[in-house]
Amino acid sequence: MADEKARPLRRRSPVKTILQLVVASIFVGAILALLDISPFGFWRGVFHSVEEALGIIGDSFGEIVRKLATYLVLGAAIVLPIWIVMRLLRIGRSRS
Repeated sequence: MADEKARPLRRRSPVKTILQLVVASIFVGAILALLDISPFGFWRGVFHSVEEALGIIGDSFGEIVRKLATYLVLGAAIVLPIWIVMRLLRIGRSRS
């Protein structure tokens, strides 16, 4: 192991990542359209299932987790787009 040289971590190209996200989004969107499922309905069903599972564990614990999950989703709706924009701006600066 001492003989092996450490390989530097290769960063994935942002263009490649964006293209993969676009292709994945189109694929998932097509499947949702074929199944006549809206994104809102999908996530509502996911959260409803989680909520039911937590309700089985205990109402008070489930309520705490529900509130934390709500805060997480609300915060992520603001934080993630800002993070993405900042990351894209940082990538643009590093190439200049």
